[in-house]
Amino acid sequence: MSSAEIADNKWELSSTKPPLNTAGGVMQLLLMVGFVSLFGWLIGSSIIGIVTEKEEDGGLAGQYKNMGVEGTAEKKAEE
Repeated sequence: MSSAEIADNKWELSSTKPPLNTAGGVMQLLLMVGFVSLFGWLIGSSIIGIVTEKEEDGGLAGQYKNMGVEGTAEKKAEE
């Protein structure tokens, strides 16, 4: 690149434009949008999970207190 071209600054204008006139440029843009969407969804879901109220009996850990041995009391009463 000559000093006249550097002083012209035309290369700066062409380098700041996104390459949307080629298939590779469009695919690059779509890939970036996909990654941003994925990470946005991950962060959004994490924030929603942090700030929402949890269910008291949600899952196996919440139902552990309700667990008991079934059938033993009935068998002893029959005998």
